[in-house]
Amino acid sequence: METVFDHNITKKEMEAILGSPNYTRERLESVIKSQISHYGIIYSLYTFRGDHKTAKKYADMIPDTIHKIFGLCNHDFAHINQSHK
Repeated sequence: METVFDHNITKKEMEAILGSPNYTRERLESVIKSQISHYGIIYSLYTFRGDHKTAKKYADMIPDTIHKIFGLCNHDFAHINQSHK
């Protein structure tokens, strides 16, 4: 399964996006079972990095419109909230 660990996520990015800098690939995969959900997290990683072209590539891999609207927005709000603390 493709996860943010395939994209060299840093501890700082992990804390901002996932809420903790202590995730491992195994722990993340045990909590999040869907590849589509992982695409949403990868989208958030690239949005956080300011790489909107790559972020869009991952958003486009999410087939369900509702999931895109709510899932991606939730990831955006999570890292925005963390960055303003």
